Amino acid sequence: RHTMLLSRIGRRGIASLMRGGRRRGRGGTLNAPARTLSGLRTLSVEDQISLQENGFLVVKDFCTEAKCEEIRGRLNALIDDFNPETSSSVFTTHEADRDLQDQYFLDSGDKVRFFWEADAFEEDGKTLRFPKRECINKVGHALHVYDDVFKEYCDTLSGVAHGLGMKRPLPLQSMYICKSPRTGGEVGPHQDSTFLYTDPPSVHGLWLSIDTADEENGCLWVIPGSQTHTALQERFVRSIPFDTSSSEGKQPQQPTLKIVPFDKTEDSLSTQGGVPIPTNAGDLVILHGQLVHWSEKNHSGRSRHALMIHVIDGECAYSAENWLQYDKGTKAFPSFSTQP
Repeated sequence: RHTMLLSRIGRRGIASLMRGGRRRGRGGTLNAPARTLSGLRTLSVEDQISLQENGFLVVKDFCTEAKCEEIRGRLNALIDDFNPETSSSVFTTHEADRDLQDQYFLDSGDKVRFFWEADAFEEDGKTLRFPKRECINKVGHALHVYDDVFKEYCDTLSGVAHGLGMKRPLPLQSMYICKSPRTGGEVGPHQDSTFLYTDPPSVHGLWLSIDTADEENGCLWVIPGSQTHTALQERFVRSIPFDTSSSEGKQPQQPTLKIVPFDKTEDSLSTQGGVPIPTNAGDLVILHGQLVHWSEKNHSGRSRHALMIHVIDGECAYSAENWLQYDKGTKAFPSFSTQP
């Protein structure tokens, strides 16, 4: 196992490095992977510098293919048990298509809920066009809170999260993204801090590749270094801030969702300078909260499953305006069971 560092070497250079390159120490020997005393994978100083400069880092072989298949199997079981009649929520990143009054989504921060692809249904809006597993866009946003398989995996990220320099890393959100053949839609360019804002900003995405991901089936794309030169453009917030004085999550009014400008300098985020990040099953991609990234539609006959865990620093102020809230407030935010 080894950590692969990706610098601003361009699209072809990255593809070449991902295919066969290995980071070698002096004398041509492989550098040992950075680990904590408890055996957890963590980040070396070199890793931290690369992440700071580029805004992303690919950790090769973070977990085994067998673990990926265990996670996939558990997700499929959850989908099989899910009653389609309990959700009509379609997930999209396109502002014009978002249902800003979708309470099923708004209340999902501390629950396990299911979201459809835009192409999931026939014209009647009820009949699924494909098998149920292929019609789900994602499942979220608290799989790691309620399900043992996801919680066990999440705890293996503790060393990486502490390696990000956070004083009190918290695994706030989990979502399993299916991007199935035929239905897997694009995810437009965005910055994760838009959705999970802290003061100061601290969110990082920890994206696990469950399948091999390439340009054909919708791998990640990033603009290296964009976290340093692209200001946070907007925020995705509640129309009414969460009432933190409520101990049981009973809000005096039902909010809706809205997009508000932040340090907006562009009409829309550009993809110029973007490079694809092909990955194998078990690779982990770390994404800075201000990095511009996206993925294209799945044009292949293969799935491109991925599991994303978003971590924040619990020492940073979490905005009551953020869409994602736990019913019992920030005191209910989950923590890692294992420590480095």
